[in-house]
Amino acid sequence: MARFLLLSLILLLSARVHSRELSDSARITLLTVSPGEELYSAFGHTGIRVTDYKQGWDVVFNYGTFDFNQEGFYVNFCMGKMLYMMTVDYYGDFVMTYRDYEKRRVEEQELNLSTADRQAIFKYLDWNSRKENREYRYDFFWDNCATRPRDVFEKRLGKRLQYNYAGFDTTKTMRETLKPYVAHMPWVDFGFDLILGMPCEIKATPRNQTFLPDKLETAFDQATVDGQPLVSKKNVVVDIPFKQPPFTGTTPVMVMFGILLFGIVLTAIERMRKTHYYSFDFLLFFIFGLQGTVFMLLGIFSEHYSVPKNLNCLWLIPTH
Repeated sequence: MARFLLLSLILLLSARVHSRELSDSARITLLTVSPGEELYSAFGHTGIRVTDYKQGWDVVFNYGTFDFNQEGFYVNFCMGKMLYMMTVDYYGDFVMTYRDYEKRRVEEQELNLSTADRQAIFKYLDWNSRKENREYRYDFFWDNCATRPRDVFEKRLGKRLQYNYAGFDTTKTMRETLKPYVAHMPWVDFGFDLILGMPCEIKATPRNQTFLPDKLETAFDQATVDGQPLVSKKNVVVDIPFKQPPFTGTTPVMVMFGILLFGIVLTAIERMRKTHYYSFDFLLFFIFGLQGTVFMLLGIFSEHYSVPKNLNCLWLIPTH
């Protein structure tokens, strides 16, 4: 019932926005949410806020919504066919979520746009938020809650929008750009290193890095439109500094050294007793082979950009 009421509220809000014109006093801003402690929030979030008090609107166009109850959710997730959607949220509800529940910092960039530009952007967002247009095929690196807003402005403003990219590190690969965000999650970092394939080893150009919300925020800070700064004003909406919690559990390196030490000790015992314990070999090679099989199948059948050509299959050999 709660899910039905929420969906009804979103549809009602969308209906209010559809087929309306912005007034001359309307504003369009970019909202950037800091990373959170959980994996789903580790990379931050982006939303586009449209404020028009003459029309009674203060809404956030949000490309980061998905439905656990969509048909075949887990299969689609594994196969790279997961559908995200754009929803229209009340600004107050958007802020309350990150201020009161998730305790995450929210920054806002007011964009220096002409009335015509604001109307063109709003018209596209309005069209995109309709039920028949709002779903899209999610891709972590290339089509997500940050790249979609970026593309909205690039398509509407064209070559008038110019980036500077001062201070961007261009020495890292796409995979390596993830590491600062999961430094407090060593098992997640280890998992990324295992499952991401060769497509993620390309150099992360400044524009490619804007799949990360805070990188998009930095790019907008330094961008211009018609030679004028794109961002006219910046303010902090929710002032909660992000602090990565320290990790105090067992790390992957500790586990691997433990397995190595156990194997060395077991080998020494076998040599002394002139016997062999096949159960350890079976368990170790079965786990490695199972992991390699999963990676191989993902590379063959999944449409995820990031998993094909996984060189870890050279030691996680599926035939094991």
